[in-house]
Amino acid sequence: MNNVFSKRQAMVTYTIQELTTLIQNGQVKLREVNKLHVRAIKKYILENVLTEQIYFPPLVAAAERLGEDKPLELMIIDGNQRLKAFCQIEEMGSREVKSDNEEHMKIGYKLLQFLQKTEVAVQIFEGLAKEEADQLFIDLNTKGKKVALSKRIAFDSRKELNKITNTILKNNKQLKIAGVEIEKRAIVRPTNKKLLSLSQLRQIVAIFLTGRMIHRVVDDYYEANLAANDYIKLITVWFNELFQQYPPDRMGDFEESMLANFPLLLSVAYYVNKGMEKQSFEERQQEMFHRMERLRQVDWKRDNPVWKNYKGVIRSGYYFLSNDKKNIEKLVALLEQQGR
Repeated sequence: MNNVFSKRQAMVTYTIQELTTLIQNGQVKLREVNKLHVRAIKKYILENVLTEQIYFPPLVAAAERLGEDKPLELMIIDGNQRLKAFCQIEEMGSREVKSDNEEHMKIGYKLLQFLQKTEVAVQIFEGLAKEEADQLFIDLNTKGKKVALSKRIAFDSRKELNKITNTILKNNKQLKIAGVEIEKRAIVRPTNKKLLSLSQLRQIVAIFLTGRMIHRVVDDYYEANLAANDYIKLITVWFNELFQQYPPDRMGDFEESMLANFPLLLSVAYYVNKGMEKQSFEERQQEMFHRMERLRQVDWKRDNPVWKNYKGVIRSGYYFLSNDKKNIEKLVALLEQQGR
């Protein structure tokens, strides 16, 4: 137990089941929760409960008094979504153990075991006024530093999208020559001559995995139809074909290459994957060769007047293609007309 800024605090552990029981008895008070966040936490638990690879940071709470025994009445400051998810997981586990389906029953027992045996730490502050608790809630949820995308991709051992992106980033020699901006969140043209930002590379990988138009936000929910290694091979082949059509060391140079305009590069990625997501690796690779071959006559230079037929804006004398969905669909239609 410590005194920090005149407020006593302690770190206490509870089993998840202890906390859910206290919530049911009205002894733990929760704030309003975000249903989408609760759903995401439940999904995380369900996906990892069988492997027991579930990790939660400490909760933060306030109690009227700290003594020898751990408090049984708490006001939760940070961790409301987690606790709400735990309550819903408990309800789900209780239902599933009564199921006639053996797999459902197995998951139900595993969920209840998870609740009974897993302990979470709670940082408890003594005697916080409501205004102090509210301010702490705001500070915890707005001042914290988010994990950089580069770190999420490098260290994420679960999400296939991140693992594939990381493998491509590490192993594709020509892509390294073209350049991927890791440190900065956005590429400022024409100064930065790297071909892609890390988030843009992740968007391209997502198109190969989903077969869908990913023009802004990558959706983590998709059905993979191939093994991870097959996706890596397809993306590697695509980059190799692309760099045969324009040198990798100059592709990100906005002074000369229109492929440095990310909406166009995104359009090429979607063009080669369109309608192919459910095909086998061999079929996709063969069709990719065919589609990329048809683009060999395209003039990718920035001064090709055809690009100004598509939505964009002129800034500092440079034409920036618009990144909206309709514009990308029109660019894809242009690519589909090539070589016919």
